[in-house]
Amino acid sequence: MNRLEKFILVINPGSTSTKLALFRALENEVEVAVEENVSVPVDLLEQKPHYVDQIDFRLQQVLEFIDKHGVRSDQILCIASRGGPIKPLPAGTYQITKEIEQDIMQERILSPHSSLIGPVVAFRLSQEWGVPAYFTDPVSVDEFIPEAKISGLPEIPRYSALHALNLRAVARKYAESKGKSIDELTAVIAHLGGGFSIAALEKGKLIDSTNPNEEGPFQLERAGSLPVSDFVNYIYENWPDQKSLRRRISGKGGLVAYFGTNDFREILKLSKEDKDKALVLESMYYQVAKYIAAMNAVLRNEAEVIIFTGGIVYNDEAVDGIKRYSSWLKKPYAIYPGGYEMEALATGAFRAFKGIEPLRVYGGTD
Repeated sequence: MNRLEKFILVINPGSTSTKLALFRALENEVEVAVEENVSVPVDLLEQKPHYVDQIDFRLQQVLEFIDKHGVRSDQILCIASRGGPIKPLPAGTYQITKEIEQDIMQERILSPHSSLIGPVVAFRLSQEWGVPAYFTDPVSVDEFIPEAKISGLPEIPRYSALHALNLRAVARKYAESKGKSIDELTAVIAHLGGGFSIAALEKGKLIDSTNPNEEGPFQLERAGSLPVSDFVNYIYENWPDQKSLRRRISGKGGLVAYFGTNDFREILKLSKEDKDKALVLESMYYQVAKYIAAMNAVLRNEAEVIIFTGGIVYNDEAVDGIKRYSSWLKKPYAIYPGGYEMEALATGAFRAFKGIEPLRVYGGTD
């Protein structure tokens, strides 16, 4: 690559791989130069299942990535990392500090997840290279209104955990297409990927949402909301340990429990061959629409648009299936297939670096 070019390095760790990208930093925008998905060896994951123990290996993979593409460390303008479930925070971009690294390393976090490798790797490289590192809109973004946090048991409040990065990325895209800012937009947004987040966005704030690991419609691999009494009986009758139970409802639940696969193209095919499977898929469309209507109710029917995003949205049949149950809302639809996480991380870091958008202060909700 051109030795005079400056880049934003983007780091997005998942459970079995890390998405890495270099975005060219232009005068007023960024553009992707190269993007790769780098796998983590299975034997390493078995030897070191905890995210903290994988940090050194993943950091080395990042160094190998930029070296492979002929980019020097002095060409890195700044680093952008996925945030992960750190702690409840307002939406926005944060500079990664020693405090954040220590909170992750000492597990003062919302929940453990491999995405938390990202901020630690980004911070350590930023210290070595003398450049800032940022994360934008982590999954622990918390802008819930007070009513949204109350459940039926005082001991178990609802909490915000959602696909905030992609939800806000597509909200921003839609708002810009209408000549306004995200802070002027009120919408229902359905992120339909490996997990589902169906959210109410009010004037740019995610005031309520389904939690993909806890509730909402059943998804590709996640069970969603379950009948509570029957679930309690299921636990006691089957005596699963906590880890296997969690795996059953988040990993082996949802469509994969009925179809035996998490490949949505295969699911569509099987649903055409078996009327019972067709009913299951139809039920998923039905449930997604039900929660879209619920989030529209949260917004007092003031949503100006229903936005679909995520991998499932590549399939017109799925979108049409959901519309069958939600068209009565009389709202326009906007479709943004796939995910925009890497772009959103790069642009969030760019806006912060350029001073276009103020940095958030790490420490809690406003």
